[in-house]
Amino acid sequence: MADEIKPDRSEILLAQLEKAAKVRVQQQAETRPKLLDPKWPAKPRLLGKRLQRLDGPEKVSGHAKYTYDIIRPGMLYGKIVRSPHAHAKVVSIDAKKAEAMPGVKGTFLIARPGSTVNYQGDPIIAIAAEREEQARDAARAVEVKYEALPFAVTEDQAMNPDAPELVEGPNVRRGRAETSGDVKKGLGEADVTIEGFYGTPVITHVCLETHGLLAEWSKDEQGRDLCTVWCSTQAIYPTIAGLAGYFKMPQNQFRCITDYMGGGFGSKFGPDVQGTVAAELARKTGRPVKIMLDRKEEHLDTGSRPSAYAKIKAGATKDGKLVAIQAETYGTGGVGRGAGFPFPYIYDKTVVPNVRRVHADVMTNQDSQRAMRAPSHPAACFITESMMDDLAAKLNIDPLEFRLKNLPKDFRTPIYQKQMRLGAERIGWSKRHAPGDPTPGPIKRGLGMGLHTWGGGGARNNQTNVVIHPDGTVDVRIGTQDIGTGTRTSLAVIAAESLGLEIKDIHVQIGDTRYPNGQPSGGSTTLPSIAPSTRNACLQALEQLLDKIAPQMGTKPDNLVVADGKISAKDRPGQSLTWKQACARLGSDTINVTAGWIDGLTGGGVAGCQFADVAVDVETGVVTVKKVVAVQDCGLIVDLLTAESQVYGAVVMGLNYALFEEKVMDPQTGVMLNPNMEFYKLAGPSDIPEVDVQMIDMPERGTIGLGEPPTIATAASIGNAVFNALGVRVNTLPITPMKVIAALESASKGGKHA
Repeated sequence: MADEIKPDRSEILLAQLEKAAKVRVQQQAETRPKLLDPKWPAKPRLLGKRLQRLDGPEKVSGHAKYTYDIIRPGMLYGKIVRSPHAHAKVVSIDAKKAEAMPGVKGTFLIARPGSTVNYQGDPIIAIAAEREEQARDAARAVEVKYEALPFAVTEDQAMNPDAPELVEGPNVRRGRAETSGDVKKGLGEADVTIEGFYGTPVITHVCLETHGLLAEWSKDEQGRDLCTVWCSTQAIYPTIAGLAGYFKMPQNQFRCITDYMGGGFGSKFGPDVQGTVAAELARKTGRPVKIMLDRKEEHLDTGSRPSAYAKIKAGATKDGKLVAIQAETYGTGGVGRGAGFPFPYIYDKTVVPNVRRVHADVMTNQDSQRAMRAPSHPAACFITESMMDDLAAKLNIDPLEFRLKNLPKDFRTPIYQKQMRLGAERIGWSKRHAPGDPTPGPIKRGLGMGLHTWGGGGARNNQTNVVIHPDGTVDVRIGTQDIGTGTRTSLAVIAAESLGLEIKDIHVQIGDTRYPNGQPSGGSTTLPSIAPSTRNACLQALEQLLDKIAPQMGTKPDNLVVADGKISAKDRPGQSLTWKQACARLGSDTINVTAGWIDGLTGGGVAGCQFADVAVDVETGVVTVKKVVAVQDCGLIVDLLTAESQVYGAVVMGLNYALFEEKVMDPQTGVMLNPNMEFYKLAGPSDIPEVDVQMIDMPERGTIGLGEPPTIATAASIGNAVFNALGVRVNTLPITPMKVIAALESASKGGKHA
């Protein structure tokens, strides 16, 4: 008989993450360099330069090993049987035939008979076998009987008064009205008002490397159980915390290794069900077990970006000042999770005196939403910025000028002003026409724009270990991970800048919980969290080196200067030691420093804007994005090349959101109609426009996260460019050919939207 999994797997991870969040706010007393100034140098050698990634050769040559590539001696492969129903009661589970099949070594129950499954893809039972195809065959042999229950997989279904109750409590959960000022009075005083409906659908993360984990148990010298996991995760420490909590074992009996990973976008913050099940099967069978999800499972059971819809009435004065916004918003985060988003986006109460918004979370029979690159911001941006362009059109005001009149009154104002002027120049905004391209022929061109913001601050609970060896080699170790942002390279740049070396001289070791606690890759917080501890540890290690060699050089430590791989005395610059010569004087000793956060090296809060140039074929409805100008600040730029790369990838992701992506659910059967890479559409090489990245370097603000903000405004700027080309709004994403044709047809009949 298959074992039974412990319940409430997701609550364990959430509890661990909440605990970690509390730790972050505890300000620990940290030592600081005594002689060397910890501030970022005013005239850096390396910071802000365009430097090649250290791991580039490993990746392009195929030598980099991802979790998918790891094979352990005697390893078994796991597969999970999942519910084909959107909503059902599990009557019985019979795995006898599967357990008797060739190669099968173990099974493990995830759902109990009598329990309820709430979405297609809900896990039922897992199987481990010698070969992957054997596990797949055995999974098909499991007999599960279901009692189908009424379901609702779309917002319209769930909001219907006759809809079945999907979870305990109402399907539609309305929050309190968010109000400021007097909206009725404000709308009455407006010279111009518009009414509109805007929305974005549910989309999935589509990580290039699917979710998965390999678990292996062993014994330490004291006979304790040890579990090592190789996991595709953006949070190695929360992963072992989740496993430790699940198994009710000390966290130091778990180790997580993530040398490389193929994307997470917010969906990979813990072991997940496949991780805990792989560990359970490994413990049961006594052999390593790897479970990597297939593409269909990725779409069904790894979270999503929730939908967002808004019915809006907004008003402005004839001179272009926002005065009032009234909105009813809603969205679905699947089963048991909300779909909130900030509204109005950017234009806060310092801009709009009268706002009333009522939001509703709609429960549906889909997997629960998870954080996805800049959670809630792209949807909020698309909705708000569409409203702004519609208002500007009715006022007959240039949308750029309209935004300049309504910028938030805080530190971002001058940044936005600078960025908007730069972006407008590079897109050719002066050539923009009024909505509706008058050029003859089927191809209509348009320009659009959008603004965005993000936090990107750092957390204090990180430590970096720096070791200087007698042969001059330098190790930098921290228990964080690189999800593709160039973390290894950025750490090497910071260390090399601090020690007067080149990045090739630094050996960065990350992706392992044997190293000091590092930051999860989420919220664009990784670099601003680990940069201070790395700078601190490097400078403290350097001071120890200077303390040791100064007497041998006949001077004091504060008289030594480190630059260009040499250490020399200020009063005798001609007499110097190379880095290797200086380190050789350590004899058999090493310098080993572990240090944490120091203030003054990081900041938070960024602004950005994007402009899009599109061509729309009014005969076919096809939208082609010709160019995107992305203007972004992120405080101190550590490596310009990786910073630009982040923006390029973010724009492509925003392009997908604008034109292609949608999780299509069948209201008749309750299943996803496109859980594959054939019908879940993404941009191909011919869809990628010219992307003009303009980074605003603000080193005085310190390091600030960059990963998320540049994906926020892309869809909004493309949507507004399409509006400018057509003179009619396509009001929901994705902007497909069918919607373009429908919008044009509706306009010809006196309608407003698709």
